[in-house]
Amino acid sequence: MPDVLAAICAAVSVLLAVSAARAPRSQLAIDVARRSTMDSQEAETAAEAAMPLWMRFVRPLVIGVASRVRGKWAGLSEEDIRRAGIDPARLRPDEVMALKVIAAGVCATAMLAVGTLVPGILTLLPAVTFAGYIAPSVVIRRRRQARRAQLLRELPDFVGLLKAFVTAGITMEQALHLISAQQAKAATHNLLAAEIRAALSEYGLGLSIDQALQAMAERVGLEELEMLASALAQGKRQGAAMERILRDQEAVIRLGQRNRATAEASRVGTRLVGILVLVYLPEFMVLIMVPLFYGIFLRAFS
Repeated sequence: MPDVLAAICAAVSVLLAVSAARAPRSQLAIDVARRSTMDSQEAETAAEAAMPLWMRFVRPLVIGVASRVRGKWAGLSEEDIRRAGIDPARLRPDEVMALKVIAAGVCATAMLAVGTLVPGILTLLPAVTFAGYIAPSVVIRRRRQARRAQLLRELPDFVGLLKAFVTAGITMEQALHLISAQQAKAATHNLLAAEIRAALSEYGLGLSIDQALQAMAERVGLEELEMLASALAQGKRQGAAMERILRDQEAVIRLGQRNRATAEASRVGTRLVGILVLVYLPEFMVLIMVPLFYGIFLRAFS
């Protein structure tokens, strides 16, 4: 039995590793060019063909369950899904609800199967089922928080670079292109550079740079980025110096970054106190309080 479980786990690991493998950037560029010439039906067929094998089997089940539930039951909107870095066209709120129902069913079935061998473990059935039910929502919310934290870390340096390029006499559109192209070549994935490239794509399709930046800020859901886009749009309408606007925005953003770091440091102290209490409180109760009350009880009733 352990050998069978080990073989199953190894097969699942290999399948997930193969499905998570990324194509080279040149191949991605070719795929984007091909999709741009497809109609909606061809694009949908190509997307289904590009799905991993395990997703092709799971997705019909998810769609079938999603047709019987309501998206508002999931507690997540399309904006929450988008801000988690997931395309809402590929994972709708009703599909998230379907995933929650399927995960709860899988966890309950697994617990019932284990319960045939260990009957006492069935007392954990409600807790495990509830954990499976909330797992998709927890994953999406953590992805959204992680993306927000990474964007906040990348924003100050981006504004500083943009100010330096504008001060050197380069137009804002060209500066955005140079910064996003340079940061895209970094060893670590830069989320803000990817969002800037998406905004520049919209700018190339006919939107003004102000509208593209504001649409990007609304899509990301970052207040600091919305303030930056609004300040740049207002300065461009009024003919103000972009250098001064970017300098003020950089000061505000770096001040916010310093305040967040200070708040995080204060929370670390509180957590350390909680850990010390959890470590020393049981020993204090066992070694001091229990003998003390036991001695008082003996003297009172002896």
